Amino acid sequence: MLLDQGSLFVAAGICSAALSLTMLSVWLHNRADSFLIGWTLGMLLLGTGVILYYTLPPERLDVVATAFTLEIVGFAVVFLAARQFIGRPLRRGQALALFAVAPPVMLPIIAGFDGIGIMVYNFLAGALLAATGAQYWSARAEAPSSIGAMTVLYGLAALSFFACGTIMAHEGQWTLAGRPDNWAEQFNAIMCIAGITGIGALSLGLNHARAARRHRFEAQTDSLTGLMNRRALFEAMGHASLGPRHAVVAFDLDRFKQINDRYGHAIGDEVLRRFADAVRDNIRDGDLAARTGGEEFVLVLRDASLQVATSTAERIRAIFAESLVETRNGPISATASAGVALVAAQDERFEEALNRADASLYRAKDGGRNRVVTALQAAA
Repeated sequence: MLLDQGSLFVAAGICSAALSLTMLSVWLHNRADSFLIGWTLGMLLLGTGVILYYTLPPERLDVVATAFTLEIVGFAVVFLAARQFIGRPLRRGQALALFAVAPPVMLPIIAGFDGIGIMVYNFLAGALLAATGAQYWSARAEAPSSIGAMTVLYGLAALSFFACGTIMAHEGQWTLAGRPDNWAEQFNAIMCIAGITGIGALSLGLNHARAARRHRFEAQTDSLTGLMNRRALFEAMGHASLGPRHAVVAFDLDRFKQINDRYGHAIGDEVLRRFADAVRDNIRDGDLAARTGGEEFVLVLRDASLQVATSTAERIRAIFAESLVETRNGPISATASAGVALVAAQDERFEEALNRADASLYRAKDGGRNRVVTALQAAA
């Protein structure tokens, strides 16, 4: 034998425990990624079970039962973490049902049929690993190369467990005189080490990439309304030239300061969110919407005629005016004014179009508020 099987498995157990501590450290710095807790617990259970089995006497069936129960539960927890990672966590009842994998492994071992219990463990572990790989594969669009590599590693690890169980079943190893020792166990030990280190590294990379995307999104998003913020809008459009059939709409909520002063900032925030909802419900894919100031909003509409741009702004204005916000003094409503600027010439700068929309907005304010005015009307 070129490699000591026991040493390989102990090394795999140590790798699992070390990876669990690494995942825990990452989670402590970024607690939004709750799936890391599942990974931490799963790897810790796996590592503890493997080290128990390969460092304590195999004649102690209570130790063997504990070790393999910890491992199979660890695989179940890793599967749950994968579901969380892709945004499809199991409901509590489903998650608890998943832990039904433990009794078929533990009970035969305690009854003296350790071979049967370990055989069942191998098949269940293979199934859980294959299912975990399938979960990640379903989300491969997020990072095709990394998730593809993870799926291959999960598949090979699952194959190694199936091989171990198949050999035991073929040889009729219902009870064992010692630890299983064959080529499949060697393959399994190698795949455990390769799989744990490879999957761990890829998982950390995916987590870092996801965190970077989230931070980038947060930096470009207004936290109150969920719309783009001013910085994001000007990064997207500030140096761009707009062609014909683009329109810029500038909104300003009427007498918003009075709402804050009279009802408090919590009500003012709800009014802003109601307006953002009206905006979201009335723009198309490809249009941009941003909150550019306290109560100021800007839309950039693509492929829009003057009629489309004006009717969009009017629809948002009307829906918002009808929206009621509950206060301790009863429901209140608010209104908004809008200015519309249609890009008619080729290569007009975004800031120029925005200035024309702002001029129309000021005209709407001067004309009594709660109305939409176009640049053409402002020039008339």
